[in-house]
Amino acid sequence: MKYQCLTLFLLTGLLSGCSATQTAQSASNGDDFALAEFVADKGCDASFQCKVIGVGERQTCGGPSQYVVYSVRNVDETQVEQMAVAITKKEHAINQQTPPSEVCKQVLPIQALCINSQCQAITLK
Repeated sequence: MKYQCLTLFLLTGLLSGCSATQTAQSASNGDDFALAEFVADKGCDASFQCKVIGVGERQTCGGPSQYVVYSVRNVDETQVEQMAVAITKKEHAINQQTPPSEVCKQVLPIQALCINSQCQAITLK
C-alpha cells in the first residue's frame, strides 16, 4: 500500500510538472505566432526597408533562438522590438526553470534584402 501511494504521488508530481512546462512553452509559441502574423506583410521598395531582429534566447549556448525578417514600410519598428523583447523574456524565464540541454542548436545570423519587392532572409556564412 505504501508503494502504491508513493507511486501515485510521484506520478502526480511528474505529470503536473509536464503540464506547467507545456503551458509555458505554449504561451511562448502563441507570442511567436503573433509576431509572425504582425510582420507577415514583407512588401518593400528597397533593401533599407528590410530589417532583421533576434528573438528569444537559446538556453545552452546563448544568443537568439530565431531571427525574424520584417519590413519597416508596413509595421511599426518599435512594436516589433517590444514583441521581440517580450518573447525573449518569456523564453529566458522558461530557460531558468528547465535543465539545460547538452546540444546547442545552431541558429545562423541572417541578412534581409528586398528581392522581387519582398523582404527575404539571406543566411550569412
